[in-house]
Amino acid sequence: LRGARLMLISAMVIVLACGDRAEAPAPASPSAPAAPAEAVAPPAETGSKLAYLRAQVGKYPRDVALFETEPLRTRLIELLAEQYPMLVESFGTQGPLSIDGPTLYAIGNKPHAAGDEQAILLVDVDRDVINVKLMNAEEMRDFRERNQAVEVPSDVQATIANWEDLADDTE
Repeated sequence: LRGARLMLISAMVIVLACGDRAEAPAPASPSAPAAPAEAVAPPAETGSKLAYLRAQVGKYPRDVALFETEPLRTRLIELLAEQYPMLVESFGTQGPLSIDGPTLYAIGNKPHAAGDEQAILLVDVDRDVINVKLMNAEEMRDFRERNQAVEVPSDVQATIANWEDLADDTE
């Protein structure tokens, strides 16, 4: 399963590296039922300022100074305010930037904190939206740009479930 996932990520990186060559959607068949309205905002009309992150998939945030790149850094500071340093510290131990559907994500832990400080970065590049989830002292906080949620990949859902289990164990 891991090998298949790695191949899928590699294929996505190759496709994304070729540039944005989106084709126009096929016209809907007159007999096809209308699609239900989505609960998420449509893609940003002007194009995402975070599209450059696609080229970083598979790389570790520290290796590409992810939290120093612009405009990500400025937007994270605006979103998190005084919590921005906690995000950076919580990526002392980290996984690579990954992609699942429309969501780019990375998961980090503060070194030597026994899992008490963790962070998740979620980016929907198509909609130009950032979410950050922080756990500190078994409390989970969710920060959303424009109050919009980003689709949470299954790997991230598993991490969140582990956080919830940890919080339950401390009560």
